[in-house]
Amino acid sequence: MTDPTDGPGGVPGLSAATAEGGGLALEAVPHPSGPVALHAVGDVDAATAPFLAEQVGAWFSAAPRIVLDLSAVGFLGSAGIAALLDCHRDAAAAGVVLELYCGAARQVRRVLQVTGTCEHLRVLDPHPPPEGPGGHAPLFPVPD
Repeated sequence: MTDPTDGPGGVPGLSAATAEGGGLALEAVPHPSGPVALHAVGDVDAATAPFLAEQVGAWFSAAPRIVLDLSAVGFLGSAGIAALLDCHRDAAAAGVVLELYCGAARQVRRVLQVTGTCEHLRVLDPHPPPEGPGGHAPLFPVPD
């Protein structure tokens, strides 16, 4: 991944940057207004969690808001949870808003729910989108 502070005036460039570490790839897509989306693809385990934390942390000085997209993560282990909690703590200390997006990654959302981690992180979609006949939400939400 390119240095997040590259570009005129230390502003992240607007082109996407990709980095790979073990079984995890991250693509950073900065937005002109300041936030950056980090798209993670692969597994977040003991081997890749330090890479994830390093790459997320690299953006703290360059972006006021980071959205970490975990929708393409196939596995989130305990080391990954610890890395996410550390990133959240470090982001808050740096004055950066770190948000997680689970999307269709049911297994990631479930791990965050079961461990109670959802309550400590800013998860944009802590519950799966409602499904029902005709696109309506069910009367009573059923946990996935």
